[in-house]
Amino acid sequence: MTRRANLYLAILLAPVLLLVACSDETPAPSGDPPVLTGFDALPKQLATVVLTATPTPVLVGGETVAITVSSPTPGPPQPTPTLTPYVGIFLGEPTSESGEPAPTLAPYVFSGAPGGSAVIASGAVGAGGDGGACSFAVSAVVANAYNRDPALRERLGCPVSGGVSVAVMALQPFERGIMVWRGDVRQIYALATSGQFWQVADSWSEGMPADDPAFSAPPGVLQPVRGFGLVWRSNAAIRDALGWGTQSEASAAGFWQDFERGALFSVGGTVYALFSAEGRHSGPLAP
Repeated sequence: MTRRANLYLAILLAPVLLLVACSDETPAPSGDPPVLTGFDALPKQLATVVLTATPTPVLVGGETVAITVSSPTPGPPQPTPTLTPYVGIFLGEPTSESGEPAPTLAPYVFSGAPGGSAVIASGAVGAGGDGGACSFAVSAVVANAYNRDPALRERLGCPVSGGVSVAVMALQPFERGIMVWRGDVRQIYALATSGQFWQVADSWSEGMPADDPAFSAPPGVLQPVRGFGLVWRSNAAIRDALGWGTQSEASAAGFWQDFERGALFSVGGTVYALFSAEGRHSGPLAP
């Protein structure tokens, strides 16, 4: 009887439930909500996510760092190669276009040193250390001594000037060498027969003692005086190498030419070679 009553009630309520389901209004829940158990019993909260069209790349309140990209440093400019025009190699003696031999001109060398004079250079042009020709010609005054001795040419090298005539020079012979005074530059050169030489500035002047009585010369020799004497007395090595003077000093004109590694000079008709880098000399040499 009860089952039949429930069936009749369900048939009567079915239209009502159908009308409620089709309506727009959501009925308010009534009574206590259902009790959930297990995973469904955890508390839940709805989160609303708002999407923006373009997200902001910089966070508000954060530090803004400017990023700079260094520009590459360009390298040094490279030279543009330039073609060297080909001139050609000529064999044989130079001649003129007409077939006549080309004239040979003696190089003209001017010396601007104080007290010097112009010199017409002649003789062979010395060879440099690399076998090439020298920029200056060897003067005719010393050319014979230079050209006939290959070892001397090698030791001196090339001339570095055209040479200069020295009007004021002095010369004094000693037991074992000579002393030479070059007046234009006030330099004294002591040349020992052992091959050593010394170059000393002339510091003697008028009013200074010409000699020293403490140096008593034996018979037949003499003490040098003035500039020679001051250098001789002040340098024991020079005094021992040269010994006593055998004659008094005498003035003479001369000639001087500087070379890469020394000098050639002529005084009293005799040529001497100085090898500055070695501290040695050679001479006397025939002019």
